[in-house]
Amino acid sequence: MIRALTGFATRSPWKVIALWAVLGIAMAVLGQAFLFRATQPSAGEFLPATYDSAAALKVAEEHFGVKPDANPLTMLVARADGAKLSDADERRIDDGAAKLARREVAMPKTKETPPFTQDHSQAPRVSPAMTAPDRSFRLLSVELTGNPMDPAMQDLYRAFRDQARAEFAEAGLRTGFTAGIADSVDTADAEKTRSKVVGIAMLVVIVLLHVLVFRSLLAALLPLLVVSVIGGAAAGVVVGASLLTGVQLDASTPQLINVVLIGIGIDYFLFLLFRFREQLRDRPEQTGRAAAAEVAGRVGTAVTSAALTIVAAFSTLGVASFGQFRVLGPAIAVSVLVMLLGSLTLMPALLAVTGRRMFWPSRGLRREPSEGVAGRMGRRVAKRPVSMVLASLALLGALAAGLTAIHTDYGTGGGGDTHTAAARTAAEISHALPAGVSDPTTVFVTASDGGRIDP
Repeated sequence: MIRALTGFATRSPWKVIALWAVLGIAMAVLGQAFLFRATQPSAGEFLPATYDSAAALKVAEEHFGVKPDANPLTMLVARADGAKLSDADERRIDDGAAKLARREVAMPKTKETPPFTQDHSQAPRVSPAMTAPDRSFRLLSVELTGNPMDPAMQDLYRAFRDQARAEFAEAGLRTGFTAGIADSVDTADAEKTRSKVVGIAMLVVIVLLHVLVFRSLLAALLPLLVVSVIGGAAAGVVVGASLLTGVQLDASTPQLINVVLIGIGIDYFLFLLFRFREQLRDRPEQTGRAAAAEVAGRVGTAVTSAALTIVAAFSTLGVASFGQFRVLGPAIAVSVLVMLLGSLTLMPALLAVTGRRMFWPSRGLRREPSEGVAGRMGRRVAKRPVSMVLASLALLGALAAGLTAIHTDYGTGGGGDTHTAAARTAAEISHALPAGVSDPTTVFVTASDGGRIDP
């Protein structure tokens, strides 16, 4: 089976490349477009039914009409001049809240909006909550419906935020927003540049390492390109399976899939590249297509064994009681199977097409490689195995010593950026009211006998 796949890929490489280019890119685009329809942002939906949080969510949905994708947030309204609120100010704030609740917020659409994006246009729920004891501000409760991780939903929140600011600014009032999607959007905006820099730095490091090893720009860039195409197709398959089966994914699942596939995908391609280079060096008379077929047939067995081991390991999470793990395991297992298929077809096809050009302009194919750092280290380990084991344990122990300085925080609001507008609004609220007011927890009380509760 393995040699049949690799043999077909190397005999008809252009057909395989064209098929992956069309289907892979199409699946990647569709997967990205429908990703946020297949994800569930609420962690409570994945809890076992016996947990208090899961029972509370069920009560909220069945008896109070709370939607699973509801996004409650808190709006602070205060006088722009810093003075205390008067009775007239409170009436103006309540009137403004009523206007916002009646006005539909249209979801902004730009050239960057992907096709098939869900339209989140809606009229938000806005209602008065409370006034600070010192009358420095009044709080409004706001609810928007939609996946808070969806960029389109985040754009809708930004549009509502701008409308609310303009509405109250006309009356000499300022606004602040915190909790829920407000925290998510402000944190995403604050980390946008940082995330881009980290991503670019990671790609540059990977490319430089490959250039140093292979002395070839094509061998450095092609693995990243191939893994991106296969990874996008894998994400599309996972999202499609989720929509077809009705099993929603956790919001963190797509990111974890990307991390796993980048790691194993580049590894699998490197296995092929190293063996391909050795084959071309040992048999200079052999064509690139013949060498690719022979190498892919041999390495394909090792790649398949490694991939199926990972699939089996993650599949065991499918029986976990915690819903996030129960969904995460099979999703990663399916994506690894797609990466395995790409490793046995697309990667060998590219080797067959490029041949010796894969390693241009390196001259490594023309001479026998000299012993490198890895070879010298291997000889040292073989001569003094006990000393090397002790030295390794000492080094690992020294590196692990940093764990003693870790201070774990299980709070939901302690890990964000404290310099965002949402964090500053929460801090302002906490000066006059308990900290939990900005992001309250709802408690539901039901009769143990299933009857009605007397007021």
